[in-house]
Amino acid sequence: MMMIYTDGASRGNPGPAACSYQIKDENGNRIADYVCFLGQTTNNVAEYTAIIKALTRAAEETKEAIHVYSDSQLVIRQITGVYRINKPHLKALYDEVMVLASRFSHCIWEYVPRTHPDIGYCDRLCNEELDRHR
Repeated sequence: MMMIYTDGASRGNPGPAACSYQIKDENGNRIADYVCFLGQTTNNVAEYTAIIKALTRAAEETKEAIHVYSDSQLVIRQITGVYRINKPHLKALYDEVMVLASRFSHCIWEYVPRTHPDIGYCDRLCNEELDRHR
């Protein structure tokens, strides 16, 4: 099962934002990592964008099961149906995630704290990218 770790960051809400991901194979070997500057947006948009970009890249590698980890409780709980989505712009991002997720045989969505080493790596990528855009 492919493992995907994502993070989004915004300095200010909204403010300058970035997103990142890393993808690992079942043995923990890094397949890909990525970071990009998003301009001015909110943290929630950055978190969703990280997942969208990661799912797009993961689909190039597999159609099998994936396990997506994020430190955004809101986004994971919206994706899993625990929370309703009240904002139209987040609903549009959610819909995009669902279309991309349908490319895989199965998706597991899991919240993990920022202290998780792989989420910490993605967080560092985001912060380094934001520092480059000061």
